[in-house]
Amino acid sequence: MHRPSVITDTEPERRLRALVDNLPALCAYWDRDLRNVVANGPYLRWFGVTPEQMVGMHIRDVLGEAVYAKNLPYITGVLAGREQLFERTLIDSDGVTHHTQASYVPDVVDGTVAGFFVLVTDVTPRVEAERALAEAQRLAELGSWQLDRRTRAVTWSAEMYQIAGVDAGTFEPGVDNYLSLVEPDDRDRLLQTFRAAAEGGIGYDIEYRLRRPDGDVRDIQGRGNPITDGAGTVIGLRGTVQDVTTARRAARELARMNQELAEANQLQADIIGMLGHDLRQPLTSLLCYLDELAIGWEDTPDSVKRVDLRRADAAARRVAALIEDVLVMASIDAGSLPCRPAPTRLADVLAETVEHAADGVPVGIDVDPAVQALVDPFHLRQILANLIGNAVKYGRPPIGVVAATRGTVVKVDVYDHGEGVPDDFVPRLFDRFTRATTGIASRKPGTGFGLYIVRQLALANHGTLSYRPHQPHGACFTLSLPAADTRPHAEDRPPHR
Repeated sequence: MHRPSVITDTEPERRLRALVDNLPALCAYWDRDLRNVVANGPYLRWFGVTPEQMVGMHIRDVLGEAVYAKNLPYITGVLAGREQLFERTLIDSDGVTHHTQASYVPDVVDGTVAGFFVLVTDVTPRVEAERALAEAQRLAELGSWQLDRRTRAVTWSAEMYQIAGVDAGTFEPGVDNYLSLVEPDDRDRLLQTFRAAAEGGIGYDIEYRLRRPDGDVRDIQGRGNPITDGAGTVIGLRGTVQDVTTARRAARELARMNQELAEANQLQADIIGMLGHDLRQPLTSLLCYLDELAIGWEDTPDSVKRVDLRRADAAARRVAALIEDVLVMASIDAGSLPCRPAPTRLADVLAETVEHAADGVPVGIDVDPAVQALVDPFHLRQILANLIGNAVKYGRPPIGVVAATRGTVVKVDVYDHGEGVPDDFVPRLFDRFTRATTGIASRKPGTGFGLYIVRQLALANHGTLSYRPHQPHGACFTLSLPAADTRPHAEDRPPHR
């Protein structure tokens, strides 16, 4: 026989019934035969039955076959005397889906389970909030964790496992296991931060690197705060870790692009300044010589014509050289400098270059006609023209060029007997748009990027360019290039000292 479905109408019982019916939860009692004895108002409304229909119904008929099958292990457990707690998704009589938490509590009478109490709570808001939090953490690449100092138990959010690149089913989220994923250079620093938070109650904000099991290194922003009891004792830690790799990479890329833009803007400003100053003088001279020749050509003696033409030619060549340097520098900055190395005789290039670059100043050439370098001929002319032009412009005679093969390398020395390069300027000698502020170089016009271009051309041809003081005084620049013929030469001579 089942218990009556309606409690007698005494005042205490009425109040008890009112209390149970107004609980924000589903309450019911089922006997050992899984027949309903009593259920509160929310339970009845959920399943859409009356009190008279509910009493005596089998729990399978109330839940439906699918839900009953899922709940059967918990029913078996509670009838065996064990309390059960689990979550289930249920659909009410209006067809609305709810996330619920169910508690089955055995009713033990004289050591025997007479039935069990059911308490079902609608946890939909909590589940939806947890899902929203999980989605927000996923989008922000932000994980959360909590440590209980007393039990050493650590709990992780789902995103923590994603950030660490580990499987939630197999990875144990302990402190030591997590630290094993941290890059060795950052591990001690992070451990000390944890200890300071746990022992001293100090919150923290720290950046470190984490290496996932697949080898991928991530930049992590970690934040944490202590959890204290009423006495102020630290009983745990709570914190977040955020994968900021993408943001850091974007910031670094943005900084790189800004730097490149700043360099491009500076280059443009420098080139405009150079064109407005250094190009104007030879161009003005060229136009003046040509005007003089054009106006007085018939009345000008041939000897004067030849002088003016030679001067106009020299000015035109200076203009052409400046323009060529600008074009080469633009190619260097764009990473598109063409280089076509070929066996090239040094003697031939030197003879041609000295004729145009020395501006009538005698230049001694000491080179074996057989010496060949593997170099782009056009680049070699530009390098030698710049070095010889600098020796003529900033140095003093005697000026000379010595070239010789040393094993697999051709070395070319261009030297003069002038003041040389001031010691404090030597470290910046090959920097772009830099000029000495003392000595003869500070008193002569110049662009400040000739030696920069020369060194870049040497590097493009797998060579080097260096400077050393010439003895007893002066400057000496040494160009080293791959030899076209790498066989040893018995007549090899050391470069000029």
